[in-house]
Amino acid sequence: MNETIRSAHEIRRAYIDFFVKRGHTEVPGAPLVPKGDPTLLFTSAGMVQFKEYYLQIDNLPYARAASVQKCLRAGDLDSVGRTLRHNTFFEMLGNFSFGDYFKEEAITWGWEFVVDLLGLDTNKLYVSIYEDDDEAFTIWNERIGVPAERIYRLGRDDNFWGPVGKTGICGPCSEIYYDTGAGRSCGSKDCAPGCDCDRFLEFWNLVFPQFYLEENGTYRPLEKPGIDTGLGLERLAMIMQGVEDNFHTDLFAPILDALIGLLPSGFNMSKEDRMGINMVADHVRALTFTVSEGIYPSNEGRGYLLRRLLRRALTRYYTFGVGEPFLHGLVDTVVDIMREDYPELEQRRRDTAMIIQAEEKNFFRTLEDGTGRFSAIVDEVREKGGTGIDGERAFLLYDTFGFPLELTRELASKEGLGIDEAGFEKAMEQQRRRAQEKSGFTGEEQELVSMTGVTEGDSSEFTGYETVGGEALVRSFRVVDKAKIPGVSWHRGEGKAVEFILDRTPFYAASGGQVADTGWIKLGAGLYHVRDVFKRGGEIVHLAEPAEPGTAPDGIGERNVCVQVQVNDQHRLAIARNHTATHLLQAALREVVGGHVTQAGSLVDAEHLRFDFNHFQALTESAKRMIEERVNVWIRDAVPVGIEWLEYREAIERGATALFEEKYGAKVRTVTIGNVSMELCGGTHVSNTGQIGAFLITAESSVAAGVRRIEALTGAGAVEHIHSLTGRVARLSELLRVSPSDVIGRVGSLIDEIDGLKREIRRLEKGEIGGELDRIIREAQDVDGILVASGRVSAGDLSALRNQADVFRNRVGSGVAVFSAPFKDRMQYIVTVTDDLIEEGRLAADGLVRRLSEVAGGGGGGKRHLAQLGTRDTESEGKVFEALPGIVRELVSG
Repeated sequence: MNETIRSAHEIRRAYIDFFVKRGHTEVPGAPLVPKGDPTLLFTSAGMVQFKEYYLQIDNLPYARAASVQKCLRAGDLDSVGRTLRHNTFFEMLGNFSFGDYFKEEAITWGWEFVVDLLGLDTNKLYVSIYEDDDEAFTIWNERIGVPAERIYRLGRDDNFWGPVGKTGICGPCSEIYYDTGAGRSCGSKDCAPGCDCDRFLEFWNLVFPQFYLEENGTYRPLEKPGIDTGLGLERLAMIMQGVEDNFHTDLFAPILDALIGLLPSGFNMSKEDRMGINMVADHVRALTFTVSEGIYPSNEGRGYLLRRLLRRALTRYYTFGVGEPFLHGLVDTVVDIMREDYPELEQRRRDTAMIIQAEEKNFFRTLEDGTGRFSAIVDEVREKGGTGIDGERAFLLYDTFGFPLELTRELASKEGLGIDEAGFEKAMEQQRRRAQEKSGFTGEEQELVSMTGVTEGDSSEFTGYETVGGEALVRSFRVVDKAKIPGVSWHRGEGKAVEFILDRTPFYAASGGQVADTGWIKLGAGLYHVRDVFKRGGEIVHLAEPAEPGTAPDGIGERNVCVQVQVNDQHRLAIARNHTATHLLQAALREVVGGHVTQAGSLVDAEHLRFDFNHFQALTESAKRMIEERVNVWIRDAVPVGIEWLEYREAIERGATALFEEKYGAKVRTVTIGNVSMELCGGTHVSNTGQIGAFLITAESSVAAGVRRIEALTGAGAVEHIHSLTGRVARLSELLRVSPSDVIGRVGSLIDEIDGLKREIRRLEKGEIGGELDRIIREAQDVDGILVASGRVSAGDLSALRNQADVFRNRVGSGVAVFSAPFKDRMQYIVTVTDDLIEEGRLAADGLVRRLSEVAGGGGGGKRHLAQLGTRDTESEGKVFEALPGIVRELVSG
């Protein structure tokens, strides 16, 4: 085994260098959030960023690529930490061919890498192929020399990839396995590559995308098949470092050491406990990388998964006796391990830890609330003579109070109860389906686009940085139905449109938050208005609407392929103003708010700009004014805007700001605004900041946990907005009959007057309700020594009704009360029980509500001292008040 290639860093570099020497372009890994791919929550494989290249393989920036890709999968969380194969966050090394080389080269180079370079023992290597792939068998057996008995033919589930949807690109695959030893075998006589046990570890998958599955079930061979491989870094590091599992590699060992150090003194670690610690180590890596990219825990989509990972990790250590936040303290350990290959982690180390800590604190607050609900559920189960908690209640604890199933299982076990895990999984699956429908992650494959070729040669050269018009050649086109393309502002809603691909174009395709250019294409006598411009694979596609109905590009031929193109330069300039302003805005935010501010998203169009950034609280009015003024100073200074192409690493070293959501090539375009800002950006900009004219913030709000949004206007739009505001002030001054300068004072006095009237109303209500409460207490019954009061009170809202419950608890030493009041076609009840009755275990408000709901025909809940019940039966008071004493007597005596 090659002793010079052992660490994870050495393996990464060896892999990339190996394939670069074989004509591959090193491509930086994509972000964990797939850009422009609605089918995935997270990047789950190295091929994700190259997906379109397999759909259209002509005129791509490279035919061969190699990358190290961060990935995140969460398909089988219960296996994480238990097997050699399961991690949520992992790295995939990949080499790719887009219509260039195929099986023989992929297999040959794969074997050369693992045997000749890494020096793996061939006696420990096995391969699998798709059962019908004789071509792959021949290459492995005759070209490479792998004995036939070491080549396993497996079925579709193991060795056939895709398609993702009902149709799409797919093909057989071949996998390389490492024999970890008989000691890891399941013991079955059939144990072999493909078995689910840990003996035969698949560490490299060579996928051969060579078919397109049609809707009729036909596998159409691709004209230019490709290669897509994925080698698991964690698995290979385990093999190269000779350790028992990936958690003992240099990628995990320091995290494990830190976690073990957090265990309570004298903790006796079992094998099951060790698996739990492995799981926590895995999850903290996933959290560190995702949060550093601006993906935060929340209740939906990607954030929901992160919240689940964090709570699973906290829950496991909670059962170990660790009852306080600790994950944030492990961020430093993860960053120290990974920063050499992912320097961006270092830049956001502090913020990442702060966000994780805030979420941990939130979980422990939720845990405290949920513990009371869990106790109530246990009481309900025991009252009914049950032996376990049903799936719906377990899911309620999970979904509402953040209790992972593991925690509910642990707490229930201490109470001598079981869990209906099948019912829990059923409720979870229903929730997953709802979340998927809401998020729009469809899981459908993209279609293979067929264009009509016109001329041959390079295409889609972007000339828009230098010009906004000129001539171009049509390379290909297709006619499309407008009705099938939503979201486009058509002049006429019906009819046909045309997609053009040109040899060169000044039209900017929508990307990086900047919308596409508009303009026109003139083809012969036909004029086409460009409504959208977007990228498909390596092509820039112009979606154009004929100026005259029925105009079709049927005149395209060898003699008529030259078109006139023209970008709407005023539209382009308006976009450029807003785009350059976003760069100034980010610089101002970092000055005023803090250096932790990073971009979390943006939208730049001709009308306005929208800028999302990482921050934890709303901006003060003072901060907004300071930011606005800072940007306007730079605008008045007419600072030159410079463009330069640099090597990616050089740009980063010089201080350029990069976005996690973008993927960059080896050469990057930097936009520098004097000493103010330097960013990697492919968008269009003004030549100096004076062209922006003016900058005005119109709104600041929250869009997600830890993400704020600023909306702003520039140029004429800012001036128009100011005119609109001054017009409104003038109108208000007319209505209030004061001068514009006195409007605020007059509005303030009106608010004071209204507040005074509200206080008077509350004073009158309080006097009325106070008398009612005295009457209700006087008329209360004695039930087995307990004061039981009930009656209607004149409360204006639920808050007032709850206040009466508090007054009752303070007025009487011991007792139970049910108060009612009608609100919005419903009858609402508040049930309260004094603390002495709760502590004696005789009564609880939430228990009373459950019994009274059977009488009232409604539903509700709450805590042991205060609970709420609502029903549409507005005539239910008599029944409820009549039933109350009997229910109290039954609960006390039972």
